[in-house]
Amino acid sequence: MATPIIVVDDDPIVGTLTLELIQEAGFTAILVQDSLKAQDIIKKEKPRLVILDILMPGIDGLTLLHRLKSDPETAKIKTIIVSGKSFAAEKDRALQYGAELFIEKPYEVDSFGQKIAEILKTEGVEPRQISPSHSAPAALMRSDLKITIWGCRASSAAASPAATLYGKRTSCVSVETPRHLIVFDAGSGISLLGKELMESGKFKDVWLFLTHFHHDHIEGLAGLPVARDAAYTLHIAGASDPDKPLEDAIAEAFEPGFGEQAPPCRLEFYELREESYEILPGVRMTAFYSNHPGTALGYSLQAEDRKIVYCPDSEIYGEDATALQDYDEKLGGLCRGADLLFHDGRYTPEDYEANRNSGHSSFIAAVDFAGRNRIKHLVLVHQDDRYADDELDKMAKDAEARAAEKGYKLKVSLGREGLNLTV
Repeated sequence: MATPIIVVDDDPIVGTLTLELIQEAGFTAILVQDSLKAQDIIKKEKPRLVILDILMPGIDGLTLLHRLKSDPETAKIKTIIVSGKSFAAEKDRALQYGAELFIEKPYEVDSFGQKIAEILKTEGVEPRQISPSHSAPAALMRSDLKITIWGCRASSAAASPAATLYGKRTSCVSVETPRHLIVFDAGSGISLLGKELMESGKFKDVWLFLTHFHHDHIEGLAGLPVARDAAYTLHIAGASDPDKPLEDAIAEAFEPGFGEQAPPCRLEFYELREESYEILPGVRMTAFYSNHPGTALGYSLQAEDRKIVYCPDSEIYGEDATALQDYDEKLGGLCRGADLLFHDGRYTPEDYEANRNSGHSSFIAAVDFAGRNRIKHLVLVHQDDRYADDELDKMAKDAEARAAEKGYKLKVSLGREGLNLTV
C-alpha cells in the first residue's frame, strides 16, 4: 500500500516534528530530507499528499512543486507548502503551481492537523485515530512560561564551602510551555528535574539543549532517572567538537551510569550549528557560539511571544573590548530586548582580573551588558563554587545597586537552586 503522506524537509528537527504530528493524528507518513531524491521517491510511493518546505539545499520546495505538478505521473498528488518563507510572492507562486494550501511556520497544531485530515478525507484516506493530545484552548496558548533553576553553580578544583543556601548543583534550567518541556544543560541539577518528572509523569518528551561538554554541564546524564524508563523520549541537541561527533560525546556522558549499553529511553540526537531552528510549533531556538574555550553554544528561545536567552559560559569584555573583539556586539544583537537572560556572572570584578580570558565574566560586566541591551530580567548564573553565602549575598546587592546607579530598567537576580520564575 502506498504511503499516504510524504514530508520533504531537510531540517531534521522540523521535519521530524511534522512527521510525528502527522503520525499522532493517525496517518502513515515518511520523511525525506534529501530534496534531490524526493521526486523519485514520490513517483515510487505515489502518496496521497506531499508536504514541502521551501528553503532546502538541492531543489527548493517551489521548484519541486512545479516539477511534481508538471509530471503526469505526479500531477494529481495533493500538495501543501509549509514554510517560514511566507512572502506574498511565495504564496502566489505556490497556488499558481497547484498547491492546495500554504501553511506558514510556525503553524498552529490544531489547524495543521485538521487541514491534513480534511485534504486526505477527500481522497478517501481516513486516519486510524485522531489524537487530541496537542489540542489546547486558545487562552492556554498565551499562558506563562514557567522557568526553574535546578542547578547553576560552577565547579571548582579549589576548596569550596560545605553548604550554601544558593545550592551546589551544576547547570540545569528548565522552561515549561503549556505543552512542552525544554531543558538547558545536564549538570548535576538535572537529577532533581528527573526525579520530579518521574513522580509527576507530566512530560514524556524532553527536549535537552547542551551548551558544551565540560563536566559541570553533562555530569547529570549518567544518573538521569528518565533515561532508565522506556516510556520517555530524550531529544538531545548540541554542537559536535571538531574531533568528536555529538553522539559520541553524549554516549561518553551516559557511560558512567549505563556502561557500553544505551539507556532504555528513546534517544534522538540533533547536531546544531549557529542557526535558527523551529523545534516545535511556535517554538524557535537560535543557537549561537559563545565566547568560551572549546565549542560552546548559547541559546535564544522564542515561545509564546517571549524571548529567553541562556548563556551560562560567556566572557564579555564591556568597556575593555577592542575594535577586534566584536563578541559583545554580536551577543547584544541576539539578546536585545529579551524577557529573561541567564548569563555568566562567575566572578567579582577583582577575581575577574585574575581570571581574565578564561571564558567567564564578572557579574558587573553582565549587569552593564544587560542594561545596555534593554534586557527585562537578568539572572546571574555560574557563580564560582568557592564563594560562600556572605559573598554571594554581597554580589546580589552590588548587582542591584549597579543597575540602579546606571539607571537601567533592569531587574537583576542572583541564580540559586530551586528559583522559580515566570515570563
